[in-house]
Order: sequence, then C-alpha cells, then structure tokens
Amino acid sequence: MNNTTVVERVAAALAGVKAELEELGHTIEVINFARITHETCITEATLRKLFAGEPVSHDEVDPPFKDRLRFLIETRLHPEGRQYTRAELAAAAGCDRSMISHLLNGTRKPGFDTSNKLANHLKAPGFFSVGPENALLTALEPVLVQARFLAKLKGEQVEHVALRGSLSAGSDELAEQLQAAIQQVVDSAHATQAPAAPAGEDEDPELKKLTAELRSLPPTRRRGVMSIIKSAMGLASRDD
Repeated sequence: MNNTTVVERVAAALAGVKAELEELGHTIEVINFARITHETCITEATLRKLFAGEPVSHDEVDPPFKDRLRFLIETRLHPEGRQYTRAELAAAAGCDRSMISHLLNGTRKPGFDTSNKLANHLKAPGFFSVGPENALLTALEPVLVQARFLAKLKGEQVEHVALRGSLSAGSDELAEQLQAAIQQVVDSAHATQAPAAPAGEDEDPELKKLTAELRSLPPTRRRGVMSIIKSAMGLASRDD
C-alpha cells in the first residue's frame, strides 16, 4: 500500500463520518478534537484539513514511530505525574536504554514485541499496531453512537426536550443533549405514573407539556420511547 493510498483511505473514512453527522443534523464541531488527537496522535489541524478535503502528507496521518513514541511518553504519564524515564521504558520493553534512545531518535525500528510492550506499559494497547484509518474510526465511534441515539429519540416524536446535561464519552456537545433527552423522558415517564399534584401546587410547565405529549402518543410508540430509554440506562428487563 503506497503513501497516497493510506491518506486517501483515511480521508474517505472521515468523509463518511462527516456525511453521517450531517445527515443526523450535526457538524464536525460536535467532535472533541483534543480527545481524538489523544487517542490517535493525529493533530486537530490535520483532522480539520482531512474533513475539509484538503491535502495532507503521509506523516501527518501516520506519524513515524519515533514521533508516536514521544507522543505517548508526553501524554501517558507515570502515576507520579512525571514522564517515564528511559530506564523505566527499557525495563518495560525488555531492552536496554540505548535501544530506547535509538527508537526516540528514529535510528532503529522496534520489533512487534518491543512496540507492543511499550504501548501496553504506556496504557495505550494497539497504539503502534492499529492503522490510522481504524484508529480514527474507533475514536470517532462514540460520537456517532450519541448522534444516532439522539436521532432515534427524536424519531420517536420526543420533540420538546431541553438540551442540557453532561456525559463523559464521545462528544461533549452531543453528550449534553443526550443526557438531557434521557432525563427529560424518564422524568416524564415517572410523571405519567405519579398521582396528580394537589390543586394549586406549582408544576413545571415544560414538564407538564412533555408529560401530556408522552401520554398522547399511541401505545406502541410510547413503548418504543421507553424501551430506548430503559436500554440506554441499563434498566431493560429480559421481557422488554
């Protein structure tokens, strides 16, 4: 496989991600680029050029081993908060310090076993063995999962959810929408089963409206909404 093919494959993969996000009503700005860089060693600038269809070099997409190793050492720190020493890396890889120096300088190439041990020690399994295309698609998958789930919720006619809240994985922006959508619908479902509020008691107008809308859904569609929510929160029973 030549260098151009590697770049083209990565560009095609990202074009597919961008197209799906747009079809689901989002732009690439929902992507947490810092997280993708952390997981792949591909810079935000390079990612944005790829998404824009601009040319990039092979090394920008698939950095040399020495650059990837330096990146891991800088971003995966020792539990004490410092970078691992060359002696520590050598011990983890089963080689001497001079070999680590050669690897960092690019004057030697590691065998699979050495690179695998270094990646595992730096808590990044597969970092040196997975190609850029697969690494990017794996890193971006949580974003697509969130976007698809939001689309499914809205497809069940839950149209008036407030977009607030937070989750930890994937896209921060989509996470806010997803968490809020889940919470709003769950709260509404609880409200449909709760006794009516005493006369004169204050009630959230937004919640009242959403509850009424949920009650008005056909039984099949209402069960579909609740099935999605219960599944997402790990509450689905074997009979659901």
